Amino acid sequence: MTHLASPAIVLRRRDYGDFDLILTVLTQEHGICSLIAKAAKKSTRRFPGILEPFATLHIVYRQSRGRGMQVLEEATLEAAFTHARADVLKMAYASYWCELVVLWLEEGLARPDVYELLAYALNALNRDLASGKLLSLLFQMRFVGQEGLRPVLERCSCCQIEIEKLAQHQFCIDLRQGGIVCHQCPAPGAGQLRLSKGTVKQLLWMAQGDLAMAQRVRFSPSALAEATQFLEAFVPYHIGRAPKSLVFLHQIRGQTEQ
Repeated sequence: MTHLASPAIVLRRRDYGDFDLILTVLTQEHGICSLIAKAAKKSTRRFPGILEPFATLHIVYRQSRGRGMQVLEEATLEAAFTHARADVLKMAYASYWCELVVLWLEEGLARPDVYELLAYALNALNRDLASGKLLSLLFQMRFVGQEGLRPVLERCSCCQIEIEKLAQHQFCIDLRQGGIVCHQCPAPGAGQLRLSKGTVKQLLWMAQGDLAMAQRVRFSPSALAEATQFLEAFVPYHIGRAPKSLVFLHQIRGQTEQ
């Protein structure tokens, strides 16, 4: 019987029977894992209220005999996400990021790069190092970049002319092409997304280098709004799934921004 140990972030949890919990976690060493925490709802000694979404833990787990689910044996709390848990908007952002990870990553495949990115974003959100909207831009740009899905923003996705050689200051977005489209190329249908050249450059800056430095990019309110609208359309389109948490995020953000 093999026991494994790793830092882990709780991505989601659900009740199983009267006393058990099913957890989906992102481990630093082994990627996404589904675990059963037996008697977790009644055992205050083994799991004293620490198996909450977004919590960072150090866990020990084992594979059950046969084809049963992996079993959580021990968990030590590293970070509780307490401050952000009290804020429904922050919870909505964290839920969206975690759902993207669950929807896209293959279970059991080690992804320390994604673990580092998610841990950084959650910690920054919890400590108020930046707004949830800004951190969400950072998370989405880095996540799709790590998965080989980063939008084409350096050049027109049709004719391949670099944006520095184009005189225009606003670009259409063609989700099918995967990026911006210049005025010389066939434009997508009416009502498509648009990005200003300044916003494009800020997103490109955010996509590279140190995470803490990238977090310091300052968007104007209009640039932040158009970048948010763009990425929250681009990312679900290219992962091929519509995250349920994104609908909730839109609802909560609409209420708080009124």
